[in-house]
Amino acid sequence: MNKKAATREFIPAKPSAAMIWLVQHLSMLDLAWRNKVHMAVEDVKKLQNLPRPHGLILTPNHADEIDPRLCFEVSRKAKQQFLFMCNREAFHELRGFAGWVLQRIGAYSVERGGHDSLAKQYSIDIVKESKNTLVIFPEGEIFYLNQALQPFHSGAIEIGMQAIIDKRVTDPSWTTFLIPMSIRYHYVVSIKKELEKRIKRMEVHLEKHYSGSTAESRLTGIMNDAVTEKERRHHIAPETEHLGDVAGRVEYLRTALLAEVGKKYKGSYKEHARTIDQAFQLSAHLREELSQTVSQQHQAEYKEDLSTLQEVQHLVAWHPDYVKENPSPERVAEMVIKLERELLNVHRPEPLGKREVFIKIGKPFDLSTYLERYKTEPYVVRSEVAELLRSEIQLLIDVDLKAPLVAESL
Repeated sequence: MNKKAATREFIPAKPSAAMIWLVQHLSMLDLAWRNKVHMAVEDVKKLQNLPRPHGLILTPNHADEIDPRLCFEVSRKAKQQFLFMCNREAFHELRGFAGWVLQRIGAYSVERGGHDSLAKQYSIDIVKESKNTLVIFPEGEIFYLNQALQPFHSGAIEIGMQAIIDKRVTDPSWTTFLIPMSIRYHYVVSIKKELEKRIKRMEVHLEKHYSGSTAESRLTGIMNDAVTEKERRHHIAPETEHLGDVAGRVEYLRTALLAEVGKKYKGSYKEHARTIDQAFQLSAHLREELSQTVSQQHQAEYKEDLSTLQEVQHLVAWHPDYVKENPSPERVAEMVIKLERELLNVHRPEPLGKREVFIKIGKPFDLSTYLERYKTEPYVVRSEVAELLRSEIQLLIDVDLKAPLVAESL
């Protein structure tokens, strides 16, 4: 593994009380217009009554573009300031204006997949200072799989543990708490008309009309053709055994695309890591190379490979069986959003209608409970706690927060 640290500039947070207040209240108004947010008083009190001064890391699931805005609403309700770890690429949007705003609302950059030692130390320092709550989305990416959490990254555990180790040199009783937070979406109005419109738009784009009486079957046809187009463009022949299996074709395609790029940059990623992590690591390496090269030929090649890796990252979220096992409005809508992003190049697809959002806060994890074991087997403990955290948030999501949440027939 190439140990070269990323040299791209680290972007720190520069929180402004006025800007945070403004964004909190703009988020509140925007959420009230598009989403009805439910958060019980006792969950707000859980945040307000956490033992202080200790390190606090809030760990929400990440299933939608508005998740950060919901975190701002939570911070407003709890009267606490949150600081956010944010994908570095977001700081360059809107010709850098997005970055200016992000810094002032408490966000700082992290190079996903890179050896970003500055971002890591900055995170540890935030936790050690015990002034603000650090927000980390442990899924690491928006998968649009609200009801099925993906494996968690263990970065939040590592940051929290290192903060304990550092602080206990002078304060033996100091600790870090991981705070599970679940976000669950539910459409409050029928999305049939909007669903039909958006499926038709993709069918027109592909110049096809897919037979079938259900939205799920039509979307499966669209996904199948989207996979075929990617196979053709990348000169990848599907395995014969998967020709009638969309899920199998998707898995084979993302593996083949990753291998296509990975063979060119041996040593720049961990070959036994998960697909999404390999894609992040390769992307970080290519962005680093891109920032240092002046060769137009190399720049074009790196950009093309980065585009391929982005396809891999998106394909990780394609789970046809997730919809097949339960074609609820929420799951079908998530499938539409993923296909629009891929086929129509919509950067941030809009939800298909107004939604209710249910936010729950789970029982905090006192990381000092695992400290002694962490000193001797850190990898095992990080993996174990990450899975415990994922299971806790999945349980919160699975609870019927509004009864009945009956799937609408599509």
